Amino acid sequence: MEEMDRSVIVCFVLCFIMASSTVLVAQDTSRDAPPLDDSHALQSSTAYNGNYTVQGQAFLNFSAPIAARSSLSATWFAQATVSDDYGTDLLENQSLGLRTQIDLYLGDSDGWVDSSEADDFAAMVASARNWTDAAVGGCCTFDYVPMNAPSGNEVSVVSPLTGPVNATNGTWGWSESADLTGVTDGRTMRVLDLPRVGALIEELPLSITLPENWEVQFSPMIEIFSGEPRNFTVNRTQAPVAYNIRITIGENFPPSISASRFPATSSSIALDRPSSFSAVCNDGPLESPVIEWSVSKDESLLATFQNQWFEFSPADHGFSHGDVASVAASCTDSHGMATHWYDNVGIDGVLPEWTGDLLVVTDSEQRVHDLSEYVIEVDAGSELVFDVNGSDELGLPVKLELFTNISEGWRQYGVQQKTFQFTANQGAEVNGAHLSIDERHQSKDPTMLSMLLQLSDDAGNIAFQEWAIRVLDANPPTIMMDVAMDGVLFEPDDEIHENDEILLVFSKSFDDLDAIDDLTWSVSLDGADLVTNGGWSSIETIELENTSLGLGDHEVIATATDSSGNTRTESYDLTVHPMRGAHLVVIDKSHSGGADIGSSVTFTVLIENQGSDPAFARVCLGGNCSRYEDFPGATLEGGATPSTIEFAFILANESLEGLQVEWDSAIAGTNGVIPLEYSINQGTLASEGFQSGALVVALLLTIAMLYAIGKSSADS
Repeated sequence: MEEMDRSVIVCFVLCFIMASSTVLVAQDTSRDAPPLDDSHALQSSTAYNGNYTVQGQAFLNFSAPIAARSSLSATWFAQATVSDDYGTDLLENQSLGLRTQIDLYLGDSDGWVDSSEADDFAAMVASARNWTDAAVGGCCTFDYVPMNAPSGNEVSVVSPLTGPVNATNGTWGWSESADLTGVTDGRTMRVLDLPRVGALIEELPLSITLPENWEVQFSPMIEIFSGEPRNFTVNRTQAPVAYNIRITIGENFPPSISASRFPATSSSIALDRPSSFSAVCNDGPLESPVIEWSVSKDESLLATFQNQWFEFSPADHGFSHGDVASVAASCTDSHGMATHWYDNVGIDGVLPEWTGDLLVVTDSEQRVHDLSEYVIEVDAGSELVFDVNGSDELGLPVKLELFTNISEGWRQYGVQQKTFQFTANQGAEVNGAHLSIDERHQSKDPTMLSMLLQLSDDAGNIAFQEWAIRVLDANPPTIMMDVAMDGVLFEPDDEIHENDEILLVFSKSFDDLDAIDDLTWSVSLDGADLVTNGGWSSIETIELENTSLGLGDHEVIATATDSSGNTRTESYDLTVHPMRGAHLVVIDKSHSGGADIGSSVTFTVLIENQGSDPAFARVCLGGNCSRYEDFPGATLEGGATPSTIEFAFILANESLEGLQVEWDSAIAGTNGVIPLEYSINQGTLASEGFQSGALVVALLLTIAMLYAIGKSSADS
């Protein structure tokens, strides 16, 4: 009864396998199936392959020649060892593991795999692997047609070990071999497809051997290939999608070669300088051609190199000027087929030559420099005009290049004839803006520039000549004047006012080469000399008295001369504005009205504001005051504008003690009182001695004249 049950199960499984195989054939034989999308990506191969669940190797060998529109033959062999921890897709519930599957579906579910159950599984495997369609068997399709095994696939199975279902580290496996046949179509290129649908056989690396002189020429999945063009291995487990792995194969063609020489001259190379030769070989995807070079002279081999490039100096190999070097390159593939490249180059051992003139141009003159002298002395700011003509023995163009260090990377070039031009100035190390004031005041050496002329002929021969350029001191000192007050330098928008005690500061001045102490200075203010031929100590700061600068414009002229006689004169305009704040000054006083006590008197004061800030003022006597009057600030253009204050009061005494002007300036933040000493009888201000004295003198003179006139009349 048990035997019948087992037979029924085996028949059921075999029917299931045949049905599945039919589906696989239908899928594989679709010749122009579109590429699969990401949903077909394999999910299981990495897991069990990564755990070494399946080990082994598969081989596909094409030993006979392959021709168009003909039959072909190949041999197939595969050997696999599988861990029985991994379940089989030949039975249900693959995730249970092989031993449990066998016990449940081929045995009696007693937790034990006996020999008959193991044999039944072995028979199942042998039947499943007994294919004739090579595509169904996981091997291959050739020119879009599955290869066949007319005599079937010979299978030998190693059964699982008997024992409990939970036994570990057990394995089972099988080996198979078959003679395959196929047909080719009329195309020039042959197409070999390897199925990749997730079958267990695909976990084995597949080594493929092609006929002699055949090679892999293309595959979109070449990254999963390894080996050589004729003998290579495909690791199907690394394929990113479940789809046929297509391989284009064909008869081997020689590799292509592309070679070049550097410098890329026309027909010759330099005798004493190295020239380099390089080559690139192109061949099939698994090919690594070998590049070999040879150098010959008069058919005598002198040197060989095996590399992608080599460097060759003719003089080191016995060549002389006028010889011809034969350089050959070969590119050989793994089949022994080679492609060659040849170059016959002449050897040029003669350097290019040149003639030229160097013209030094300044503001006042121009002169031709003797180019045989290594050191060229020029004034700072000179323009150097260098006219060069190159020549070569072979009459080929000569490349001209001029290099100088006047700036980083400065270079000019031409061919055959060129006029080079540049200006020589003192360098940044002499008096660059990055230097401090103290550093600028130190003496410095003249700038030394380098000038290099380089000539290159077509063969790569290089000739050059170098000169040193000494830049002499031709620039006058730089004069820079600041104005300071109370130790603080003025800003550009600051103003100088009357009575300011200011300093003229020349500390930022400097010379290109001389120390600041070696300069001679002269300074004048409005034509009056302040310093004449003085040294630095007399010029660094000059103090101006507060009375030396009146309202208006003034001119400072400074002259500096260095040890080379270079002189610079600079003029600076100083504008003096009215004095700071409010400064009210009484100009005149007068009164009108009676002189008797109790009389009404109108007192008038003439006042001007000589300061730049406005103010207001009034006249007060005792507790009585006039109204405030405005006094605008003095201006540079109009000066001070006088205004009057009238004060009416009842005369209480003749002395007017306590009479004063009270003033205030909100902008200046100052205020004050100006006492006024005034007598009604005198009509004058006591404090104004000159005015009151003059009136007394005039009165005395009048009395004397009247007395003299009266006496003269009496005598007569």
